[in-house]
Amino acid sequence: MKAEPNERLLNWRRLMPFRGVAVFVIVVLVAHISWKMFFHTGIENQEHEKALIEHRTGSVFMELKEKIWMWSGVGAIDKENKDSRYISFLNKDVTNNFVPWSEKTAAVNFWIVNVVCRQTVFLMDYVVRANGERQTSRTILSYDKLHGPSINVVWGCTGVKQLYILFFVILFSRGIWWKRSVYFLAGCLVLLMFNLIRISVVVLFIKHYPGSFELLHDFVFKYLFYGLIFLLWMLWEEKFSGNNLEKK
Repeated sequence: MKAEPNERLLNWRRLMPFRGVAVFVIVVLVAHISWKMFFHTGIENQEHEKALIEHRTGSVFMELKEKIWMWSGVGAIDKENKDSRYISFLNKDVTNNFVPWSEKTAAVNFWIVNVVCRQTVFLMDYVVRANGERQTSRTILSYDKLHGPSINVVWGCTGVKQLYILFFVILFSRGIWWKRSVYFLAGCLVLLMFNLIRISVVVLFIKHYPGSFELLHDFVFKYLFYGLIFLLWMLWEEKFSGNNLEKK
């Protein structure tokens, strides 16, 4: 049976709210891929080495990134640096820009766990040798000064990537620029507070359940972070942009 024009138009209108969701997903994917393309980390090098050992083939995305970098004149990827703190932007080492942020994040969580949660945890130095020099950063949260369980608060634990994604989401949203700027700053505050809660919960759980780290860190809170960004986007579209989904 052939649908009438009015019926087809009605169906299209029903799909209009989902168009916004589709745009959100595309923007998040673009932000995620651009981050992976522009930035390179010591953690990627560790994963690449592990893949080579286990499967005799490295990361496909990492190989693709290196080809694009070489083609565009950026140069070869530094695959030698295995320091989990290491992060570069188009082959420019920006590790020292992120270390203080990591240290402040670890210090705040040290205070939250000890004072607010009343659990004794130590704030210790992460030691690494780089360029022949011994370098330290006070980023390890541990229940024991000699043995585990402990976590190292590296650049990825600061929430900077999520702020980067939120920037893209708000940048491509509708609304007056100054309102979007204010909302972005407010959203950054929300994401940073959530990040502190995330790290504190992980620290508290590993005391009695050390094996829960991968589940909480790599799965539960990873997707909760993206869910929170989605909720921030929905709140902007519905309440603050002036072009809510119901009008559409």
